[in-house]
Amino acid sequence: MPTVTVRNLDEDTKRGLQQLGALHGRSMEAEIRAILAAAVRTTTAEDLRAASAADSDRPGLAERIHQRFVDLHLDGELVIELPDRTTITRPNPFDDAASADADDPAPR
Repeated sequence: MPTVTVRNLDEDTKRGLQQLGALHGRSMEAEIRAILAAAVRTTTAEDLRAASAADSDRPGLAERIHQRFVDLHLDGELVIELPDRTTITRPNPFDDAASADADDPAPR
């Protein structure tokens, strides 16, 4: 059976769940299971569609990313100031010495 952990539950809510459980003659954990099961049983497909429609009014990921970076654009051009390069990075040279070391069976 799966386990669910609820973090950051305030003390008043925890105490209320304990009291509800005691009122119904069960533990806090059993009370939480009963509350969740009742919520799922009473939720209809129409409720889920309505909730989904409400979420569709929120901007999607692409729109939220666009809004975060919209300040970087000026008249449709991307404006990012890059620092001047002061040094040139050169790749490490590959020579035959490296391959010769690989063929050498003597440990060093």
